[in-house]
Amino acid sequence: MIFREAPRERAPARVFLGLGSNLGDRESLLSRARALLAALPGTTLSAQSGLYETAPVGGPDQDDFLNQVVEVRTLLAPRELLAAIHALEAELGRRRAVRWGPRSIDVDILWYDGFRGVDADLEVPHPRLEERRFVLEPLAELAPDLVLHSGRTVTAALGRVQDQAVRRFDGDTDVATRMDKDSPMDHSAVQAEIRRLAREKGAVILAHNYQRPEVQDVADIVGDSLGLSRQAAASDARMIVFCGVHFMAETAAILSPDRPVILPDLNAGCPMANMVDVQGLRTLKAVHPGAIVVSYVNTTAAVKAISDICCTSANAVEIVKSIPADREIIFTPDQNLGSWAAKKAGREMILWPGFCPTHELIDEYDVAAAREAHPRAKLVVHPECVPEVVELADAVESTSGMIRFCCNDSAEEYLIGTELGMLYRLSKDCPGKRYYPVSELSLCPNMKLTTLDKVLAALQNEGPVVTVDADTRQKALQAVQRMIEVGA
Repeated sequence: MIFREAPRERAPARVFLGLGSNLGDRESLLSRARALLAALPGTTLSAQSGLYETAPVGGPDQDDFLNQVVEVRTLLAPRELLAAIHALEAELGRRRAVRWGPRSIDVDILWYDGFRGVDADLEVPHPRLEERRFVLEPLAELAPDLVLHSGRTVTAALGRVQDQAVRRFDGDTDVATRMDKDSPMDHSAVQAEIRRLAREKGAVILAHNYQRPEVQDVADIVGDSLGLSRQAAASDARMIVFCGVHFMAETAAILSPDRPVILPDLNAGCPMANMVDVQGLRTLKAVHPGAIVVSYVNTTAAVKAISDICCTSANAVEIVKSIPADREIIFTPDQNLGSWAAKKAGREMILWPGFCPTHELIDEYDVAAAREAHPRAKLVVHPECVPEVVELADAVESTSGMIRFCCNDSAEEYLIGTELGMLYRLSKDCPGKRYYPVSELSLCPNMKLTTLDKVLAALQNEGPVVTVDADTRQKALQAVQRMIEVGA
């Protein structure tokens, strides 16, 4: 018996907008612009970069600009969004009397997933996107692995414009001061301070494979969620800083109850983990009283606590095979991982209708286009992808499995079907090969919420701390330990 999710409405499009101001109270104007954007119909503000200061490019003599990039998810079509932006700019006092002149607010559509416009009033992607460091620097905070139409990632494009002067704005700087042309920005200073504080406080920094490149680079350990928690538990660290999402920090707290587990941004949740709730699972268990509940580690501690055994994407097949043949199996929360594991294990399962929104953005049409662009590349996908994509793959692997496969395989090119951050990890662990995303859309906004500044603040403040109450922890730990006992 298999539960499948009912057809869903069209998903909101991911859009990156560039905000700038050099006239009036710049910080206040940017803040008001963000609020107005979030209030647009069918639109949510999902992420925002830090603030950057730069000298104006062209036009009359004027003050420096304060710039920022925000990510929104919107149901508005490109032209509807453009009209809404023009109305927003007018409300905030924008005037277009002087080309390249000072502006109270300037909002540009830098990128709109799946859309390319070439009209004079709607050029998307923005025609100068790859030429401006003051755009690429904040965009790299939100989408470092986004592949632009040149074929370069945002990070690669940023590396080509390092001669342009851009400065991180901390709010304490004299805003009338012009930019120092000889002070290019990089991440080394904040990374060095993070490492110093981590040593001083006895902290271990964990980063999931989907984190930003600069966050992966500063971590002690980079890997998948359960592997990171187990390595942290085996360490002698006095505190754990988990650069990931909330359920991962909970898992670390389950395995290391004697140490604080810090999540740099408490807003970094997992939509799939939130798709299964305790009451709903209890109701399903009551309908199938003899069923064994197998829960993916991508679940909350409360759901683990009412599960019989956990699994990872790497060991899901082995765990399912370990269940006695005469017992029903309830699998939560990912129906895609569950259907793949059921097929590989030769078992029928009751699948909770959850899914990873990022992996579901990858479809068979993306695969066809990627294979046409890179005909010699092997297709390696995560089992959280939809069955139609999994069926086309040369290899179906967890993130750790992808590393092993690509390092040991003889091919030189790979199409990677998972969150875009994995391409950076592969390029570091298996250098000398080429990796291409199956889809440019497969970016998890929650994973990208963690920035170096937030990691630094987490160490300085020793928080925010994620906790699991003792009773929930003990029950959830049993489900994790049963998985380990299987040998997986």
